[in-house]
Amino acid sequence: MVVSRDVIRLTPGGIETLNLTLQHQSHQLEGTHQVAVELEMNAIAFGEVAKTLGALKIGATLSVKGFLSQKNRYSNMPILHITQFKMLNES
Repeated sequence: MVVSRDVIRLTPGGIETLNLTLQHQSHQLEGTHQVAVELEMNAIAFGEVAKTLGALKIGATLSVKGFLSQKNRYSNMPILHITQFKMLNES
């Protein structure tokens, strides 16, 4: 779920970029036990993905694909680079 997002800005090279915060909730199997998992993670998107994500409402539920990287060369904090996503229908 999208918890927050900044406004779209441009990189020095002119590519759209969007910073956002995602919330994840699920139950995962660890050994023989179900574990409740809940976390918030910083994420970033570029180009067309950033433009499309920038139009979503806060609270939108989606499935994302991408990769983890460090936030920048001065911080080891992880950030998720979103390369693909799809909207999830809530029933």
